[in-house]
Amino acid sequence: MFRSRFVVAAGAAFYFAALASLAFVVAPGSNGRFWVWTALAFVPVGVFLVCMFGRRRWWAALAFSVVAAAWLEAAQTVWMPAGYANVTDILLASIGASTGVAFAVAISSWRAHSRRTRGARGSQSPGNLAANRRASASNSAAQLNLDR
Repeated sequence: MFRSRFVVAAGAAFYFAALASLAFVVAPGSNGRFWVWTALAFVPVGVFLVCMFGRRRWWAALAFSVVAAAWLEAAQTVWMPAGYANVTDILLASIGASTGVAFAVAISSWRAHSRRTRGARGSQSPGNLAANRRASASNSAAQLNLDR
């Protein structure tokens, strides 16, 4: 488990660094034609954050995604030419991040549900039922002393 979280965190750090560096590249003649890229670029941000925070903290992943989008636009306002930062980009990045969060939560919920149902089906087989009865009988509470 620790190794997989480390790999996800390393991949997320690499992607976030690449996204932040690309946010400060001036695209010649973009004129609003690349608005889809803003939404698509933040879909993996939502997925990575859900993988790092867990399915139950999807709201934190969404909040961090929106804060990251706002931070990038604020940084563009400070360090880029006038008119490069746009409030619409925050909205588009939030839509992309919420799509990524929803996708990651749906996939992880589906996987958890399939594991639960597969585990429940496997333990109800007739051969396992007798073994479960024996195990539960041997693990029962201590016998009452009725000799008094």
